Amino acid sequence: MTAIATITDEASETLMAHLDTIKNAMKIGSVITVDKGVLTLAKLAAVSRENNDAIFPFLLHHLENCRPKEIPQHAESTLIAVTIENKEDLLKVLRKRETYLTAPQLKRVRRIYKTLDA
Repeated sequence: MTAIATITDEASETLMAHLDTIKNAMKIGSVITVDKGVLTLAKLAAVSRENNDAIFPFLLHHLENCRPKEIPQHAESTLIAVTIENKEDLLKVLRKRETYLTAPQLKRVRRIYKTLDA
């Protein structure tokens, strides 16, 4: 998944054809597979509105259900796929999960809020 995340910018069309495979790998893979899978999907979602429409709901669902310790990193990766249309959806998910975060994790999430307000 690390290699796939690295080539996403150059091979986005090819990877979109294997979107379900990437999602399935994230469901059964290691922590690294999930981390790099989120980054890969965010990069793919950033390529076009069509990709974003197909991928961003999955990223939101992931953030709603992942372990609290993963929220800051995965939300930071997801940032590259945020648009004006889906920004509030991401913020809503992050605010809902705040109560589960430690102080350092919450600090990272609050930096995301600042980034999105800019």
